[in-house]
Amino acid sequence: MKPDLLTLLKCPTCSGELNASTDESGLVCQQCGQMTRMQTGVPLFTVPPVQMVPSEKIARGPQIGTPWRRANWHFLQGQIARLAPEALILDVGAGRGDFADLFHVRNYLALDVYPYPEVDIVCDLTQANPFRSESFDAILLMNVMEHVFDTHTLLATLSGLLKTGGVIIVAIPFLVKIHQAPIDYVRYTHYALQGLGEVHGLETDILEGYFDPVFFLGEGIGNLRWGVLPAVKGSKRYLARAALVGIEGLSGLLSRAIGAGQSQPPAAVRSSAPTGYHVVYRKGSL
Repeated sequence: MKPDLLTLLKCPTCSGELNASTDESGLVCQQCGQMTRMQTGVPLFTVPPVQMVPSEKIARGPQIGTPWRRANWHFLQGQIARLAPEALILDVGAGRGDFADLFHVRNYLALDVYPYPEVDIVCDLTQANPFRSESFDAILLMNVMEHVFDTHTLLATLSGLLKTGGVIIVAIPFLVKIHQAPIDYVRYTHYALQGLGEVHGLETDILEGYFDPVFFLGEGIGNLRWGVLPAVKGSKRYLARAALVGIEGLSGLLSRAIGAGQSQPPAAVRSSAPTGYHVVYRKGSL
């Protein structure tokens, strides 16, 4: 188990103190006796979803992946740089550690609902809360909120885990295909994201959209190539392939003419079709 993790934890049932069991196979509540098992030193507070298909590890970085993923990296890197060196960071839905390279010298915990090798604690925070109140300076939700069915419970829990002045840093897609099916539930507009913060007592420091119309066009081309064309038969398939090649060529020309996508406040652009949003919520004083 990661050093000092136990000092942040409490029993999710009665809020009692947790200690390692005598055989170190789990954590035991000193108040109610509830046992939390551990797997390779990682506490498992909830059972991984049975319908979930585990993600494979994919290389990520500032110049790796889709334009949206690269924009996520640069946004998060900028927000992490603003935190105090001693800030305690909780990465909710950390998965395979897509952003782990940003935290080598940081006080960082990785949490997920699945026991990936990269995580420090397994828990669905909409089902159980094993953390002491006001423990964290920053909480990350990087491409996670769309996979949470009960968003209100999650945000209420995270608000309670933040110290006063702490932040929740969010990346959430909008015009992006269904992914990690069947655990992909929602897409929020910036109006909804603003409202979610207000409902849970969070100030919205930053709310920007990532606008890249050519990337959106590329999503459609990908759907045609892999989702539609295989079902087209005969001469129509050859015609469709030829048309698709032409569309791909025009997409490349558009990309050179328009340039790379940009992150901007939604009100500052005419486009109403963002690839996704970046948000920073802050917990103010009562």
